[in-house]
Amino acid sequence: MRINIPRITDLREAGPLLNQVMELQAEERAAERLLFNGDYLSGEDLSGIDYSVVEFNNCKLIDCNFNKSGFTNVYFKQCDISNCTFENGYFNQVEFISCKGVGSKFQNTIIKQVLFSDANFTYTNFEHSKLQKVGITSSNFSNTCLAECTLKEMELKDVILNNCDFFKTPLKGIDFRESTIDGILLSDSHKELTGAIVDTYQAAALARLLGLEIK
Repeated sequence: MRINIPRITDLREAGPLLNQVMELQAEERAAERLLFNGDYLSGEDLSGIDYSVVEFNNCKLIDCNFNKSGFTNVYFKQCDISNCTFENGYFNQVEFISCKGVGSKFQNTIIKQVLFSDANFTYTNFEHSKLQKVGITSSNFSNTCLAECTLKEMELKDVILNNCDFFKTPLKGIDFRESTIDGILLSDSHKELTGAIVDTYQAAALARLLGLEIK
């Protein structure tokens, strides 16, 4: 699967992120061609902004509100966005590299052409979101909520998905063979598993969910 990576050119180093966002919010303008480097914020309102051709590098943005924000052609590099809110948002051609997003919230969000690599997004909530052409490699997404989501063309390599909630999310065509899915949560009918691709060990573990005993 080919995912389009962010196209980033001609960035200018921005001043403090909070000052920039407050100005953009007041003027209802987008953040364009900006580099945010080493910012630290906690509990701030950064919502309602479109970020286009932007790089966040080594930023620590804890418990910040990005509700109803859009991200197009954006890099997050070595950032901590734990407990941030990205609900009702939009991500297109975005890459998260060596980022931490523990407990972050992405409900009701469109996520397409997005890569996560060497990332820790445990306990993240993607409920009711649409994910298309998403690649995840060498990352931990355990205890993440992917309930009632639409997953299309998702590629997983060396991903920890233990105890993930896939309630009412069709998994047809999703290849889990290079990842771990111990303890995943499904509906009582387990119909989410129809068409999912698993290895022999995973199949045996999932069979026990169906009440089968393999000998």
